[in-house]
Amino acid sequence: MIDPGRPSRVVRLSPVVRVVTAPNPSAMTLEGTNTYIVGARAPVVIDPGPDLGGHLECVLEAAGSPSLVLLTHWHQDHAQGAQRLAAMAAAPLGAFTGTAQDAEAIADGDRIRADEVTLVAMHTPGHAADHLCFLLDDERAVFTGDHVLGHGTTVIAHPEGDMASYLDSLERIRAAAPVRLYPGHGPVVEDAAAVLDYYMRHRHEREAEVLAAIEAGDGSITAMVRRIYAAYDPALYGAAALSVRAHLEKLHREGAVEERDGTWRTTR
Repeated sequence: MIDPGRPSRVVRLSPVVRVVTAPNPSAMTLEGTNTYIVGARAPVVIDPGPDLGGHLECVLEAAGSPSLVLLTHWHQDHAQGAQRLAAMAAAPLGAFTGTAQDAEAIADGDRIRADEVTLVAMHTPGHAADHLCFLLDDERAVFTGDHVLGHGTTVIAHPEGDMASYLDSLERIRAAAPVRLYPGHGPVVEDAAAVLDYYMRHRHEREAEVLAAIEAGDGSITAMVRRIYAAYDPALYGAAALSVRAHLEKLHREGAVEERDGTWRTTR
């Protein structure tokens, strides 16, 4: 849902990081998409968000003369306004290697300088195959896009989402030992280690629930969702079904489950 009556505003989060939250709140985007401005004189803008004139103008006014516009991934709530903002700022647009003809290729491990700060690109597939996080060396912080949210957990939706890749990517972020996370949606995460541990634990618990549902006789994804998400709003069941399918695909590749005639069963 777009809320044109709610203006974008700039909030300083650290000496080198500001955020402008787009007026596109929803169940999936939480309070809206966070557009980050990193640096001062010629900053980097991360995830311009939706193509809303008032929002993009607010970002550009705050950023002044951006040196680069970066994307964590090409989902519309993060990227719809990216090419327009890049054109308005006369700045290049960067995204993961090979994902768009109109963007410069950003590869895993690339170091990006902006004024007094350095960002390191980290390829973190799982939520999306082209997903990047950006490590801010100066703060031991990570811009996480949709990899980790400010509250709740992100959706890993089959077929684009890959649960095994997502868990590997979470481990990679944990190994970087950040102290702060700047998510694509929701507030800043100050207890990064605890939240990353929770994300890992949550996914393993959900996987155990999927296996338990199958062993209890739930052979269809619909039945699994009704059991596992019984306490949730049924309006979320569609997204939940895609997440359950992503868990099943991981378990299938590991040889733990199989599907026969449309029915899932364990192999043990």
